[in-house]
Amino acid sequence: MGAREILAQWGVDEFRVIDRQALSEITLGASILATGGGGDPEIGLLWAYNVVEQGNEILMIDPEAMPDDALATIAGCLGAALVLTEKPPNGQELFWCYDSLRRYMGRPIQAVVPPEAGGVNTPVPMAVAGAVGVPVIDADGMGRAFPELQMTSFYIHGVSPAPTAAADEDGHVTISDAKDAVLTERIIRGAAMAYGGISWIAGYPMTGRQLKDTAILRSISLAWELGRRVFLARRKHLDPVSEVISVTGGFRAFQGKIVDIDREFGAEKTKGFSLGRITMQGIDAFKGSTATIDFQNEWLTLQVDGKVRCMPPDLICILDPATGEPIRTDIVRYGYRGTVVLIPAHSRMRTEKGIATFGPRYFGYDYDYTPVEELIKG
Repeated sequence: MGAREILAQWGVDEFRVIDRQALSEITLGASILATGGGGDPEIGLLWAYNVVEQGNEILMIDPEAMPDDALATIAGCLGAALVLTEKPPNGQELFWCYDSLRRYMGRPIQAVVPPEAGGVNTPVPMAVAGAVGVPVIDADGMGRAFPELQMTSFYIHGVSPAPTAAADEDGHVTISDAKDAVLTERIIRGAAMAYGGISWIAGYPMTGRQLKDTAILRSISLAWELGRRVFLARRKHLDPVSEVISVTGGFRAFQGKIVDIDREFGAEKTKGFSLGRITMQGIDAFKGSTATIDFQNEWLTLQVDGKVRCMPPDLICILDPATGEPIRTDIVRYGYRGTVVLIPAHSRMRTEKGIATFGPRYFGYDYDYTPVEELIKG
């Protein structure tokens, strides 16, 4: 049974066919929303291109069209993005995960939903959906990228990640059925480190009803519009940063040149993350000011002249002012010039449990969460 047959069985006749152009636009938009993380988008994009070129259809449906009792899972990668560029997949890892998960659970998986917005973890789940013949749902678990498995809207609204399967390029598969999400993160992170710093995962099995109640709905459509507008700005020589702000409701918070990068070398292997801080010297309207941005796979906090201007779960995006291309934590270099755009997190990420799970105190900062809208006003 393929995706069209599944949709016919569900009585769904409205869907969007994701072609090469759509994939490129969605991947760019998701890379911007990934807040500096999410991995090298070329890896995800080429994987998805290959699936389409082999004659497979990628069909995306609105979350409300998914039956309440149908089963969906996430698909993607977990680990340090810097490792991913040096240890690319062979293309079979997620199929091994899905095969193991189906056998373990004893029931078919009927849809795929991306775990986050990211250059890898948005197009790759779409590619997997096309390859295995199931629809992809227009939603994700964060509306951005985050470094840990429990840092999802799924978890903070009551969905367990268990069971989750993780595989490497050699066909080794680990399944964690720990009901505690933080314990699952530790087990799957440990597997990723044992695999060399990166693993490919499938998990968070959820019904259509659970997905509708917990996911960041229609986030792929948002990424699609974002990517489309940035590509259009490039062609028409418009300001791509203004287009990003227009689509997301974000704020232009800083513009500068990167003058220092302090990386915790080896953290990718010992902790499973890329860790560090960059310093930016202001230019143009921000001349004379200094910004520092901490990162753990993704950009976490922004301080301008010693004052906090953004903290998780709100989004920090550093964009090339000429192209709108995101500057990622794994590729950032001394001398890069970037515009810092801040975007409010989705309301489903701003709950009390959400702030406890991925707010500033979880990452070790000694202050409470304040929404970016208030910090910018201040």
